[in-house]
Amino acid sequence: MRFIVFFFLFYSTLGQARMLQIIHTNDLHSYFTGNHKEAGGYARVLTKIKQLRAEAKNRGIEVLQVDAGDWGDGTSFYLADNGSDSIRALELLGIEVTTIGNHDHQLGGKSLGEQIRSANVKTKFTVANLIHTPEMNLGDVLLPYVDLDRGNIPIRIIGLTTPEQTFQYSIFPGRISDPVPLGEVEARRAKLAGRELVIALTHLGISQDEKLIQNSTAIDLVIGGHTHTKLSEAKWVKNKNGKAIPIVQAWAHGLAVGSLLLNIKEGGGVEIIDYKLHEIEAPLAPDPVMTEFVARAQDKRNLNFQFNWNEIIGETKTPMTGYVDGSPVYRSSCWGYHLATAARKAAGASVGIHISNFEGVYRPPGPITYADLADNFPHIRKFGDQGWEIVTVFLSGYKVKALMYWISRQGYGVTFSGLGYKKISDKGTYRIAFPAELALGIKTSFPAYRQYLQGLKYSGKYYWPVMVDYLKEHSPIRCK
Repeated sequence: MRFIVFFFLFYSTLGQARMLQIIHTNDLHSYFTGNHKEAGGYARVLTKIKQLRAEAKNRGIEVLQVDAGDWGDGTSFYLADNGSDSIRALELLGIEVTTIGNHDHQLGGKSLGEQIRSANVKTKFTVANLIHTPEMNLGDVLLPYVDLDRGNIPIRIIGLTTPEQTFQYSIFPGRISDPVPLGEVEARRAKLAGRELVIALTHLGISQDEKLIQNSTAIDLVIGGHTHTKLSEAKWVKNKNGKAIPIVQAWAHGLAVGSLLLNIKEGGGVEIIDYKLHEIEAPLAPDPVMTEFVARAQDKRNLNFQFNWNEIIGETKTPMTGYVDGSPVYRSSCWGYHLATAARKAAGASVGIHISNFEGVYRPPGPITYADLADNFPHIRKFGDQGWEIVTVFLSGYKVKALMYWISRQGYGVTFSGLGYKKISDKGTYRIAFPAELALGIKTSFPAYRQYLQGLKYSGKYYWPVMVDYLKEHSPIRCK
């Protein structure tokens, strides 16, 4: 700290330092109240942000605050006011610019535009590589870049989101283009336009951020998200000219806030004076304004459900597996087996499929409320749905085995309930139950596998009420 103060005073005296403090978050996923360890929570996040802003102001340093996407789908709070409260929370946190993550366009481009317009916030949304169509009506709410000035520093922020095939389906008939060549094109345009500091605000993940820099000549800084990486210090990667460019990422779920103090060099480039990842936990006091906002959002969220939100509907002796410390589930689990079983029995199927990577909020063993259940599997196709719908399809034994193998190879932690791989006869015919979202993803993003969805039937049964019935019948949930 003494070095930082000395550096600041020394350069200020010479009139050479052009300081900029960047406060950044990513992958908030609507974790309004934090996790099961009482870490995070938007009210504590805002307290820390206000502290950082006050410190910068006292030192005469300009502040820029950004978010690297996936502020939406992730907990049941995303349901509050049809997703708009998750966006209003960004403005309340002080975020000036954000990009679009794959969970933010989960319900499609048209829904995304409706959420942003309804929220009516000052926060700007930038994503250069999301190619939208007229019917999505996104032209007035999504920008390829955002220009702003801090002091005498002209800045351009370019948004880039992941083009992974797994997530393309929800934006169809639009598409997401390769961010690497587009990032270079946009960055060079920024420099030609006189933008001195070019920031790539990305939802790509660390490895793709590295690739972005390695193929760039004009990006000065990458502020990223998507992989929920806890970067306690900046990661430096050399660009096409051999110049080292920093990458920062601030974990996930509001568990940390990144604070980056830069010296913007004359003639281009940045120098990191200080970087710190501030973890959000007690005894940090919650901000009262955000606390009130979250309480109102909770009331609005609860209007979406057919059951009393706090009603205890069962008990589990095994953890409700989900994200722990920002990390998703990549392995099958006892809880996942019960989710697959509930879907299988409700649909009258021979095999139930559950993908653990779809799980949301973790809960330890104990009583289960409806709130816990919805948070643990917090996904819908459209607002008003009671979770994802369960679909079924009849497949030959040969295709069932091929489908099991293919899904397992995707690396998302798959659990099968009912007949096991070895008990399925190649010549038999079997009814398979799984989330409708998986079928939509296969049909849109993996057309080679559409043959497995012939005769697809929507059951009219949705995961949340199905799990309520299952828990009431089988409580307490145990592992075999």
